[in-house]
Amino acid sequence: MTEIRTSLVDAILIEITRVWGADGLQGSVPEYVWLFDTYGISEEEDVQWQLLFEYQIGEMLDEDLDDEEVMAFVEDDVAVIAFLHGFLGKYRSSVAMYPR
Repeated sequence: MTEIRTSLVDAILIEITRVWGADGLQGSVPEYVWLFDTYGISEEEDVQWQLLFEYQIGEMLDEDLDDEEVMAFVEDDVAVIAFLHGFLGKYRSSVAMYPR
């Protein structure tokens, strides 16, 4: 399962770089509106992605490590893989890049 998670994370990072460029997603309201309108990705889904990525690279904040709900999610391989598949599919649903 770890290999699947890693390959999905790597594929998502490629898509995020393609869409957002070197500056990445800054988390502004206009960016989240565009992300949802263009890719169907909500701010909540992006936050889940960020938590999974931080967990994957071993850089989660202590407050998240202490949150039982967050940890139950990030440690549930089946739920995580399903989420990552869906998240990647949304990013691959368009070729649009964020207009800077």
